[in-house]
Amino acid sequence: MYKHKSNGFIYPAVLFVSAVVLLVISYTSSDFITRKTFDKETAEFCTVENLLQNGALLSIRHVLQGQKGQSGKKRFSYGVVSYEIRASIHQDELDMFIKGETRSGTKREAHISFDQKKKKLIQWTEV
Repeated sequence: MYKHKSNGFIYPAVLFVSAVVLLVISYTSSDFITRKTFDKETAEFCTVENLLQNGALLSIRHVLQGQKGQSGKKRFSYGVVSYEIRASIHQDELDMFIKGETRSGTKREAHISFDQKKKKLIQWTEV
C-alpha cells in the first residue's frame, strides 16, 4: 500500500490567506470610517466658519449703516448667527461678539474689534 507522508499544506495556507484577508478588510474599513468622520468634521467646521464670517459682515454692515440697536440675529438654512455690538475701551473702536450655531448643534464664537474711523477690522479672535 502507498503511504503518503504529508504534514498538510492546504489547511495552514487557507488560515494564512484568511488572516491576510481579514487584516486587509480591517484596515480598509477603519480607514474608510476615519475618512468619513474627517469629511463630516471638515464640513461642519466650514459651515460654522461661514456663519461667523456672515455674522461679521452683518455686524459691520449694521454699524456702517447706522442702524438702531446693538444686536441682531439671522437665520440661514444651515444655521443661526447672532451678534452683539459694544463700545470698546479704545476711542473710535467697537467690540463685536458673534455666535454661530449650525443645524446639527456645533457652536463657535468670535470676538471682533472694528475701527470706525478707518472702517477696518482690527482683530478677529475665535473663542
